[in-house]
Amino acid sequence: MYMKIDGDLSEIIGIHIGDGCISQNKRYSEYYLGGDLTEEKEYHNQWVGPLFNKKIMIPLFGKKVNYKEHPKVGIYGFYIFDKKLTKFFEQFGIFPGHKIDIRIPKLILNNKKLSLRFLRGLFDTDGCLYFDRNRSCKNPINNVPTIKLGTVSKGLVKDVFVLLKSLGLHPIMKKPYKGKKDKNPVYTVLIYRRSDIRYFIDNIGFKNPKHYTKWLIFKKLGYCKSRTKLKERLKTLAER
Repeated sequence: MYMKIDGDLSEIIGIHIGDGCISQNKRYSEYYLGGDLTEEKEYHNQWVGPLFNKKIMIPLFGKKVNYKEHPKVGIYGFYIFDKKLTKFFEQFGIFPGHKIDIRIPKLILNNKKLSLRFLRGLFDTDGCLYFDRNRSCKNPINNVPTIKLGTVSKGLVKDVFVLLKSLGLHPIMKKPYKGKKDKNPVYTVLIYRRSDIRYFIDNIGFKNPKHYTKWLIFKKLGYCKSRTKLKERLKTLAER
């Protein structure tokens, strides 16, 4: 089924590149998408699931996704075993297998409106927002924001870097680092200028409460402690 790419679909592709997986062989085709059981269940229930249903599941299969909890591994997600879904993603240059060589589809890369939605999906899933301490203060607190994206795809990080530059931002790319033993190197791009972070929040934004609640805490308190959990942040935000 051919579908013209729009903002919703661009965001889904970003979400997939971050947290999705397509496996295929001669016997079966498997699609998986999910996130952290405790930190991202709300994100999937309120945003990812409805978006996926609207753009893919209902048009292709006439039904909605069926999320399941996997407490032993701390995951909340869904599986779909159907080659139609694999074919659907292939039309946008998204193929089965490891994502080490994945790139931003050119249709998205060359369109600002689509790019902004794609970046939101990608940073919601593969990115993070954190606050460093301001060491120049007498009593340093975590009030220096940074938005970070880390991935094993060197080409993807280069595409994101170029895309952010085209938006007038000033990202930096860090030297790749090795993760766990026998893992591929991780490539990283950072957004650190206050004006750039404000642009990101205002024009790209986060739909994932795991990230956005940190920003809301920062706006409320002027800082955001490290290693806090979503439940803790929601409680703080609910307090007067």
